[in-house]
Amino acid sequence: MKKSLIALSIAAALAAPLANAAPKVYGKLNVSVESYKKDFEDGTKVDENYTRLQSNASRFGVKGEDELTADLSAVYGIEWHVRADGDTGADLSERNRFLGVKSKKLGTLKFGKLDTFVKTAQGEIDLFNDYSGDIEWTVAGENRINNVISYEAPVFSNIQIGLLSQTQDVAAGAKNGSSVSVAYTNEEQGLYAALAADFGIDSKAALVAGTRESDNIRLVVSYKVSDLTLNALYGTSEKYDGKDGETSYLLGAAYKLDDFVLKAQYSTAASDDDAKVAAGKSTERKSISLGGDYNLTSKTKAFAFYTTREDVLKGNANDIDEQVLAVGFDHKF
Repeated sequence: MKKSLIALSIAAALAAPLANAAPKVYGKLNVSVESYKKDFEDGTKVDENYTRLQSNASRFGVKGEDELTADLSAVYGIEWHVRADGDTGADLSERNRFLGVKSKKLGTLKFGKLDTFVKTAQGEIDLFNDYSGDIEWTVAGENRINNVISYEAPVFSNIQIGLLSQTQDVAAGAKNGSSVSVAYTNEEQGLYAALAADFGIDSKAALVAGTRESDNIRLVVSYKVSDLTLNALYGTSEKYDGKDGETSYLLGAAYKLDDFVLKAQYSTAASDDDAKVAAGKSTERKSISLGGDYNLTSKTKAFAFYTTREDVLKGNANDIDEQVLAVGFDHKF
């Protein structure tokens, strides 16, 4: 009997570190069938109207946490984007990946490729995230950047502070980009609020093509009462020299009805200085989305949405209107 107990104790001692080291594989596949229409006010361009199968940020990853001491643990994660529709283009492209140290008392330090705190400040307010109604089309600052050192403070009185710095090897002679956020979460009151800013980040803008070294500010508020959730966002973005500024707004609402979630969202971006916008460039963008999710299980849902987007370009007969009607499935694993 004693020998059996000793053997079991040894086996448990050997198994404990192995269990602690076991990484978690996770991901999701999200695919939709869509009817897409694009109308050009410019009569010299050909309108588009077709159906398509769309993979919406399908992904998989590996993450884990291994205890080092009673207070410290090593944390890691690596995630890839996959093309669930098999379309041409880069498969297994990079998403977030990091290695770090987590302290229960002092917070978490990460090194790698990460979303800036302006991006993560949105929380869950983007009701059409990864779809045609994604706020990326109208709101600047949806950035995932390389060569990052990130710090997340412990939550204190429902408040968490985040600090991020980007090393100079991101580009020859580049300034050190940085990001900071303060987020307040009170689940009992149904309130979430965050204020975040990026400084000198090579950033996507809404109205300017490509990327630029930008300063971005974002204020987000979400309030849930019973089964109704109301969301709002205000954002600004400008080039590091103060030029090419733009301002964005978002309003959204979601209502849960048993296993159904009904959603509506409006967002817009406008140039702060229309006089400096060259002919043929966007001066304003608008997006309206209506849709719903049906939760089949905790991991699988069916969804449908309709999105209309308007791109206002400076000059005569330049406006572009897009319409997307979609149904699809999302499965997490």
